[in-house]
Amino acid sequence: MKKMALRFTYPILFCALILMFYGGVDAAKNLQEKVSSSSSMDAEKKMKSAQIGLFTIDELLSFRVGTKLPIFFPIRNHSLYPPFLPQNLAKTIPFSTKEAAAVFDLFSVPPVSPEGEAFLGTLLTCEESVKGGNKICATSLDSMLGFLEKSFGPGVDFEFVTTTHPTITTPIFQSYTVLEAPSEIRSAKKVPCHPFPYFYAVYFCHSDPGYGTKAFKLRLAAESSGDEVEAVVVCHMDSKDLSSDHLVFRMLGIEKGSSFCHVFRQGDLVWIQKTSPLAAM
Repeated sequence: MKKMALRFTYPILFCALILMFYGGVDAAKNLQEKVSSSSSMDAEKKMKSAQIGLFTIDELLSFRVGTKLPIFFPIRNHSLYPPFLPQNLAKTIPFSTKEAAAVFDLFSVPPVSPEGEAFLGTLLTCEESVKGGNKICATSLDSMLGFLEKSFGPGVDFEFVTTTHPTITTPIFQSYTVLEAPSEIRSAKKVPCHPFPYFYAVYFCHSDPGYGTKAFKLRLAAESSGDEVEAVVVCHMDSKDLSSDHLVFRMLGIEKGSSFCHVFRQGDLVWIQKTSPLAAM
């Protein structure tokens, strides 16, 4: 039961974290209340900053070979993250909270269920956070590629990096050992894209909003199982525009304006210019 709760709680909490950084605080609080009112409340209480991969940049830069990190890496649940639909088909299916009942009925998923709460969280996040031209909830591969081409500019080739852990078969909270010091991913522009749970593939993508981002690769090995992970860590260098009661401040105990970093899950993408090299720190 606890594993099932964790399975659905993690994507909802991550949606809340993304929403609080790029969208509205009130909407994020509503989403967190949905988690708190569900059967996954106990799992939420255990989601500490290290477990979901939140660090200060000073902590990240201090990691050396042999550093121990307690952290949880979820395995991507393909029932929550199915493939993209063709663009012409995706456009025929409503994508809003106002028409959510019809969509849930179409796919025969009860709104009051772990899947239903996760899917409603996606609609809420997208409606509240996608404002302005530097963010999108892409509901098709074509819309994602169009956003990337606009973000990087004409004639720029791009590719993605993501967290990989091919040997993990059971997602458990365990201690990991750093195998290599963090290496920075150099790219003039970066476009992170986060898969959100829904009936079909939805990616929340955002170009650098102006307060600066850095990205790193971090190689880890699990102490108990030996599982190896190559994690992508994204650092936001300035949090001055965030609300004072932002989730990150409470979890890390940092002041407004401080930088913070978060580990990307399997399936979260950071798009970079294709020619950008990896430079070891």
